[in-house]
Amino acid sequence: EKFLKEYTMCDAHLNECSTYATDVHHTAGRGKYYLDITTWKALCRKCHMYIENHPNFAKEMGFSRDRLT
Repeated sequence: EKFLKEYTMCDAHLNECSTYATDVHHTAGRGKYYLDITTWKALCRKCHMYIENHPNFAKEMGFSRDRLT
C-alpha cells in the first residue's frame, strides 16, 4: 500500500493501460525477493495481467527476471 502511494503511475504503459498503478509486480518472483522493493514494479491491473500471462514478453521487456539463473 505504501509503495503504491509513492509510485502512482503504471510502469508498463502497454496497450489499453489504465495509467494508474493498482498492483505491485514482483519482477524477481515472490521467493527471497518478496520484500525487496528494488525488484517491484507499479502496474495497472490490465498491464499486470498481460505481463503475468505472457512471460516471454515480460522477460524480453524487462518486466520479469529469469528465476533459474
